[in-house]
Amino acid sequence: MSSWNSIQDEIVRLNQPDAIDVVRRQKMKDVQNITGRPLVVYATDFITPNPLKAQFTGNLTIISLADKDGFDEVTRNLPQGAEIDILLHSPGGSAEATESIVALLRDRFSHIRFIIPTVAKSAATMLAMSGESLLMDERSELGPTDPQMVFVQDGKTIFAPAQAIKDQFKAAQDDINGDPKKLPAWVPILGWYGPALLAECDNHLALAKELVLEWLEKYMFAGDPEANQKAERIATYLATHNNFRSHGRRVGMSDLQALGVNILDMRTEPKLHEAVRDLYTAITLTFANTGAYKIVENSNKEALIGMLQITQQIPQQQAPQQQAPQPPSTISQQQNGHHPTRNRNTRKKKRR
Repeated sequence: MSSWNSIQDEIVRLNQPDAIDVVRRQKMKDVQNITGRPLVVYATDFITPNPLKAQFTGNLTIISLADKDGFDEVTRNLPQGAEIDILLHSPGGSAEATESIVALLRDRFSHIRFIIPTVAKSAATMLAMSGESLLMDERSELGPTDPQMVFVQDGKTIFAPAQAIKDQFKAAQDDINGDPKKLPAWVPILGWYGPALLAECDNHLALAKELVLEWLEKYMFAGDPEANQKAERIATYLATHNNFRSHGRRVGMSDLQALGVNILDMRTEPKLHEAVRDLYTAITLTFANTGAYKIVENSNKEALIGMLQITQQIPQQQAPQQQAPQPPSTISQQQNGHHPTRNRNTRKKKRR
């Protein structure tokens, strides 16, 4: 298996402006040549070691309705009704957007296999459950699908699990019913609760479970006489916050296999395993060395890539009384940015 350094050396040896694109796309072809299936990559730079870049990408790395454009761009010219692979690397995002993406993909393809090289959390886990099978190894992990509610208090954004909110409200209710004198201690906390919050928690919890259950029953366990029971077990487990205590917990390959999820351990296919690892390394090198924060791309070089434009400014010498020069390094959002390649198949993506 190649190393980070060896793939970096491949890029350097090409000595051309689009070398990163060329190497990454060759790694995609290598995977396709082994599987015989078209390959789509959906990957975001959510674990970047660059804090300056992370400061500007923010929610741009999550699954949103804007990703329908990306998936449409990279799947519309693939053979309709084909069997495809989707490499998935994402922290999650909107369940509603995921539902729309699944509808698009399942309308176009008869069989979808998700490849998880490292991490696909939350709504990305939900997306992975819409396929017939998964490819994973010991590094791969999914995560709980329980929804997270968003509060804005004193200018600060706070996330809280829907189930934890319900549990806390029940604890307050029991505590106050047992001793009404405890009400003042609960007032600052209960003040965060809007009039419809508990109902919203119930609705989001139900949606997270229902979507996964529906997709598992319809696709992964299609034709299985026990499809509903298997889908119910998996969907309930993933959507139950109290099974994990934290939304960021790891759900690994062995955990999913124990639940009955259809998984191929990539380590049993050494050539494919190596090709997937090399492709993932090429993707991370793209994120590390460019302003790319989201890659949606197929093995035919069609892509929609979200970019930040990284620029260097050289300060000019000025008189002491004049305005100070700008900082030497800034990041600006590029309105119609795309990856450094100028290939005609790479579509520009507008930033919102």
